[in-house]
Amino acid sequence: MKKATFPFITMVAIGAAILTSCGSNEVTGTVAELTLRRDSIASSIETLRAELSAIDVQIAAEDSTRSFASITTYTVSKGEFNHSFQVYGSVVSDKSVTLYPEMAGSISKVLVVGGQRVKAGQLLVALDASVAQASLAEIKTQLSLAQSVFEKQERLWNQKIGSEVQYLQAKTQFESLQRRMATVQKQIGMTSISAPFDGIIDEVFAKMGEYGAPGMPMVRLIGNGGLRLDMQVPEGYIQRIKKGDVVDMNFSAIDLDLQSKVSQVGNYINAGSRTFVVSVDLSNNANIKANMMASVQLRDYSVDSAVSVPSRLILQDTRGMNYTYVFIQDGALGKISRRDLTLGVSNNEVTEILSGITPGELVVERGIRSVQPDQIVKLY
Repeated sequence: MKKATFPFITMVAIGAAILTSCGSNEVTGTVAELTLRRDSIASSIETLRAELSAIDVQIAAEDSTRSFASITTYTVSKGEFNHSFQVYGSVVSDKSVTLYPEMAGSISKVLVVGGQRVKAGQLLVALDASVAQASLAEIKTQLSLAQSVFEKQERLWNQKIGSEVQYLQAKTQFESLQRRMATVQKQIGMTSISAPFDGIIDEVFAKMGEYGAPGMPMVRLIGNGGLRLDMQVPEGYIQRIKKGDVVDMNFSAIDLDLQSKVSQVGNYINAGSRTFVVSVDLSNNANIKANMMASVQLRDYSVDSAVSVPSRLILQDTRGMNYTYVFIQDGALGKISRRDLTLGVSNNEVTEILSGITPGELVVERGIRSVQPDQIVKLY
């Protein structure tokens, strides 16, 4: 065993402490004098503790017969810290519609098939309009006669010939038939289902010869408009989510990962689900389809510079105090010191530390659950 040497001041301090402890127990003096004496003793005790700690480490290093537990450490650093939580969203198209007939009738024509590209205004499905067209032809005949009668009565009335009643009857009959013809023409138009915008026929429900009626789907049309992802987010996050927050999306069905930003945050809480809507605009991608599901990591907290450590290195005592152990190195060995922590936000793997440790300190990693404060250990 090597011979250990200690500073002379240490021996003097130890001797002074012994002499002090052997002195009189009587304590006298003014408050100021007692306070000064207490501070002096406290300072001496701290000095002695530091010296004793250094002696212990030096003794341990010189004592070849002793063995020490081995640990590994994690170096505390300061950097960007983000917190996110997982939700699920569904893709919504701004131009995804299902078309229905406005009136009842037999389906006479189905002019499109699934996957077909169509233009706005193109006829897709037609209902039988023969009855309405026959009615229109009859009205046109009646209207032609009513117009002739009205024009004749109008000329006579202008010449002060005939009665006012005859003129008004002819005028009323003519205008009534005009309105009837406009109504029938509108009904005929309601037998045609046309594309409201350019797009692709996603699915055709109508079959020729079947009976169609309002509320029965005929065709589903997907337009070329933008897609967005809508998410139902718990109301507890209403003040933590804002427009521009970063989101990471995973479309598992097509093995696609995308990053984007929140484009809209809803202001309405659904009374049934206690959620609000958060939307993300999606870039054009031929593989993303309407109603496709995505797993989303929605970032609700971000700090440019924060102290953080892996969550597994944070312990908790029986009082609920969070703490960790740091390694204070002295040569080949070092001592363990406990640090009580004030925690910030925690994600799945890392926790933000508000106070308790500083960047550059060495947190015990391997062996953290077996060490004790002031224990002398060595590094692997």
